[in-house]
Amino acid sequence: MEIAGIVGKPNVGKSTLFSALSLVNVEIANYPFTTTKTNVGVTYVRIECVCKKLGVKDNPRNSICVDGVRLVPIQIIDCPGIIREAHKGKGLGLKFLDEIRQASLLIVVADASGGTLADGTPAEPFSHDPVEDVEMVLDEFDAWLAEIIGRDWPRISRAAEAKQLSLTEELAKKLSGLGVAENHVTEAVLNTGLDRSKPTTWTSENLLKLATEIRRMTKPVMVAANKADIDGSEKNVEKLRRANYEVVPVSAEAERTLRLAAAKGLVNYIPGDPDFTIPDESKLTAPQKKALAYIREKVFAKWGGTGVQQLINKAYLEKLGYIPVYPVENPHSFSDHDGNVLPDVYLMPRNSTARDLAYKIHSELGEGFLYAVNALTGMRLADNQPLKPNDVISIVSAKKRG
Repeated sequence: MEIAGIVGKPNVGKSTLFSALSLVNVEIANYPFTTTKTNVGVTYVRIECVCKKLGVKDNPRNSICVDGVRLVPIQIIDCPGIIREAHKGKGLGLKFLDEIRQASLLIVVADASGGTLADGTPAEPFSHDPVEDVEMVLDEFDAWLAEIIGRDWPRISRAAEAKQLSLTEELAKKLSGLGVAENHVTEAVLNTGLDRSKPTTWTSENLLKLATEIRRMTKPVMVAANKADIDGSEKNVEKLRRANYEVVPVSAEAERTLRLAAAKGLVNYIPGDPDFTIPDESKLTAPQKKALAYIREKVFAKWGGTGVQQLINKAYLEKLGYIPVYPVENPHSFSDHDGNVLPDVYLMPRNSTARDLAYKIHSELGEGFLYAVNALTGMRLADNQPLKPNDVISIVSAKKRG
């Protein structure tokens, strides 16, 4: 599955967001370059489980179901902070850029309070423009990508012009580690208007323009406007939106606090809920009551939630286009061979077929694929028929899972 990468300049709350999402204990501090290595964690996409629609009690195995809310595990990565001239090795830039190649989508964290300078140094709120936070990250990524494209450019461009090699194929080879295919390169060259027949005339500015277009095509971007609980931050959220970024206002610290409190039984809260409840206020200390009151007033009343789960759902279900599909063995009872009802749910790329689902479950199931049945309608699916969100699919195969 494709992975979202949490990126941004130092000290804007990347590690807090990652910790809130995964509850992994990463180092969190109010100074630049706290994260010096890539953290990999597991978080969850939140969907409404089909158990509610079917009126059944499910027995999840590869996911969690809480009161009809299915939480499906996915991977995320938290990369070291990036600053200007990172592509030249400044700060931890080269490490960041090498690690972020794993990501299929970039979640750029910006400080919506404007309280972090360009190098990550804390400052007075609203003393810095968060739009610059996003532009800097993307500029550095593009410059790094342009340098990769430009390596050995004189030889490649001459050979391509002499028709000794395919320019798009050669560039795709260079960029294959970033998930770039030849069709991406071909389309990017077309979109930028570069003369494919005369690559020897392309300047460094042309290569940067090409790199930017390739990044736009292959690394979708979302902005997490963090620290949105700070009074006045809504102005910066709107400023980011006017800059044509897809923005989700978030309070990573509020989400992290609520998840930790829920784990201790102090609050009732499922990530993505529009509110939380306190089962027994007598178990809370005075500082805890104060913190929860602040979250309710400055986060939930203001934004309708912390935004963290909304961010992940938008990233995976909308930007990356995954759909939830439930495979079952028995299409009548919606169960597996052990009687577990709706045991698994898989996030599949949009336009996936039942055969793709079979291979996702197990290679042998895919190799022996005969046909599939939509358990909700009882209809057999055509081999090339795309699956739909929340389909319950029974696969018939000549081979069983090993």
